[in-house]
Amino acid sequence: MRPARESGARRQGGICIVLAVCALVALAWTAAATPAAAEPASRHDWFWMLYETDSLEKYNSVVYRPFFLKNRYADGKEFEGSLMPLVYWRYTNDHKTEWKSLFGFAGASDYFHSNGVEDYDLGIFPLLFYGDSGEGRDRYFMLLPFGGTVKGKLAQDRISAYAFPGFLLFFIYPPSTILSLATGLMIMASLIPAYADYEAGDYRARAVFWPLVQWGSSPTREDFRILPLYAHNYKKGAYDNYSYLFFFNEQNVRVGSDTQRTLFAMPIIGRRWSDSGESNASTLLWPFFSWGFNRKSGDFELNFPWPLVMIQDSMNPSIYKRIFFPFYGKYVHKEKETFFVSPLYFTLKHTTESFSSEYYINALIVWYFKRDYMKPPDKYHGASWRFFKIWPLFQYEYDSAGNIAFNMLSILPFRDPEGYELMYQPFWTLFEYRRLKSGEKRLGLLLRTYYQRWGEDFLHIKVPILFSFREEGSVVTEFSLLASMFGYERTREGTVLNLFWIPVKINSDGIATAGEAAGADPFSISHNDDSDYRALAMLAGREFPGDGSLRWSARLF
Repeated sequence: MRPARESGARRQGGICIVLAVCALVALAWTAAATPAAAEPASRHDWFWMLYETDSLEKYNSVVYRPFFLKNRYADGKEFEGSLMPLVYWRYTNDHKTEWKSLFGFAGASDYFHSNGVEDYDLGIFPLLFYGDSGEGRDRYFMLLPFGGTVKGKLAQDRISAYAFPGFLLFFIYPPSTILSLATGLMIMASLIPAYADYEAGDYRARAVFWPLVQWGSSPTREDFRILPLYAHNYKKGAYDNYSYLFFFNEQNVRVGSDTQRTLFAMPIIGRRWSDSGESNASTLLWPFFSWGFNRKSGDFELNFPWPLVMIQDSMNPSIYKRIFFPFYGKYVHKEKETFFVSPLYFTLKHTTESFSSEYYINALIVWYFKRDYMKPPDKYHGASWRFFKIWPLFQYEYDSAGNIAFNMLSILPFRDPEGYELMYQPFWTLFEYRRLKSGEKRLGLLLRTYYQRWGEDFLHIKVPILFSFREEGSVVTEFSLLASMFGYERTREGTVLNLFWIPVKINSDGIATAGEAAGADPFSISHNDDSDYRALAMLAGREFPGDGSLRWSARLF
């Protein structure tokens, strides 16, 4: 009996396969015979959480997670990245391309000046700096520990430095761990050049073991220092400063027609005042205790002790500060306001000519962000936008234009929907839902193991490897099973049927374009002998229309 049962099971399996093949053939023929509607407003395709391409109002994107991401915006700007922030990320606009890598320690920029000259800069901090340009003044090269020249950095026109002997410490005393204090001191020592000189305008300075010994001059400026013994900095009509043994400092700074003077025995005691009497300030055990006023700007400030108690009132610029850390704090600077009660509740408010925003953060876990746009409203969000998050459980956002997005989980401790979230979030998303203001909806489950998008005239469903289905304008344009072992696809080139992964083209006509749909039907088929089509219609459970046109619906499921 057992062999009989096994034989019967094999026969039943064979019958099922035959029926499935027949149904696919019938489905393919019926779909090929039905005129197609226009394509959905946004083009979106994906494979599991690993691949996604999308066309949205703000940008077009393609993502091969986690290895590549590229967004192209309507204004011509581009953003792309790979395994951010380790490998690289890049920004491009009409005159500049900038990329960064290795957590920002490596990067380059390719910039076109207004005169059309290209300027290229490359840096791997602190080891390599390279610049190239059509103009010789912008070319430079520096390689540590040997040295060289950099231009246009650190507010200087040119910086040249040579021989960095501190690098020898890593060979003499190999660090046991990169996080040790000794390693940090060795890194700082390795950045001290044996000789350096730099230029800024007509000012030129030289240094030996910078910043310990330095001297420089220009027609209006003079500097000299041997730290920690003595330093003198002078600029005509601007300042005249002295430092002795690093701890005793004297400053004289011109502020308009007034002179501001400072005496400071660091960090014990210090005093600052103006010759006019408009300002006066003092400090004790700096920076912990300080107080002072400035009548001209209407400013009064008290730190007692800093940073636990900070009080300030100023009219120009407008500042209101009351910090009693960690219990209470409020800081208002022009149009920006920060407020907190204990370390668990923060608010940030900002008002500009185009919008007003309010951010609320509770216990670093619950986030609520809101933004209201002035007239005219934002072209993407409309009049308002809201965002709510309970980290790391979920995030939810919506706006008045009709956009909605929900994700569970939400692990990233920051918000970056067009970068890090687009690249990494599908790897931990258990449930997601999105609605675009065009009316299109998207839903995914369990890291996009099941994902579908749909609208009024289309439906697209995918279960990776097992199943995919696409319907547009009541026409089934794609259906596949078991990694396309069985299935068909209808494109502009025609209809293709897959039988055990072997593609068989059964129709040479393609999907109608919008212009074709408005005119003649390109899928009208005339056939003198319609017996084959009658058999296919019976297999599909449909009534054959009998006019040779095969115009029945493709809705078999």
